[in-house]
Amino acid sequence: MDLYVSSVSTGAIQRSPGFLFHTCDLRGTKNLTFYLDEDREAIEFLTEKGIKFNLVDLSRCPFTVKLKAKITGVNKTPTLVLDDGTKLKGIQQIKEYFQNK
Repeated sequence: MDLYVSSVSTGAIQRSPGFLFHTCDLRGTKNLTFYLDEDREAIEFLTEKGIKFNLVDLSRCPFTVKLKAKITGVNKTPTLVLDDGTKLKGIQQIKEYFQNK
């Protein structure tokens, strides 16, 4: 099973102490990456249920992977693609499917 999600990454830049401002004074700080609420909820739900899945973060994938996902019908996150090819789009469909199992 593959769970397609999107993440948001914040690239923070911090200025080194100094009197004059120059681009050499800039240094990168740790990026913070987090998932949107519905995507995070899907990850937590499947993990709590003990369901094994491959996490595919479309925000960090190459263009070809994103294009293939879009062509195969993954146009919303979270989308869980089952081993038989069935697509569950959104946290509501994912929860409904596994509540019966």
